[in-house]
Amino acid sequence: MDTPENPPGEETERAHRGPDRRQRATPMLSRYTFFGGRRRAGRRDGEKEDVYVDVYGGPLVALLVVFFALTVIDSVSTLIYLGKGGRELNPVAQWMIDQGGEFFVVAKGLLSAVCLVFVMLHKNFRPARVALGVGFSFYFLLGLYHLVLQVQAL
Repeated sequence: MDTPENPPGEETERAHRGPDRRQRATPMLSRYTFFGGRRRAGRRDGEKEDVYVDVYGGPLVALLVVFFALTVIDSVSTLIYLGKGGRELNPVAQWMIDQGGEFFVVAKGLLSAVCLVFVMLHKNFRPARVALGVGFSFYFLLGLYHLVLQVQAL
């Protein structure tokens, strides 16, 4: 209906395009989350924390890829160390290893990938950034520990 609030043609245009998406926050998952996204930051001035976006920067993606690589290196290093007589102290990891080496590497990789995607989706939330920093530091130090174990096992 044409009213002073709705000039001629506006209602038709809005009805054609659907409801105004700007009235609600960007959701955690949408059709733009992984392909074709446009939202790099919050919609309003000052929106930087606790908002979802659908475009992720290169440095974050690179960090997540390196983090994933560290988890895979940890899996393979664990299997090598066990092959040299070491033992696994984590009972969940031991169960996965008992299912087979390939199962262990794939299962741990998939679990890591799911967690990393979750962190990526929540990149503007402080707990996710803390988890990323702590997790990355942990796996980096664990990689160094595996290196020491491999050298000692020579």
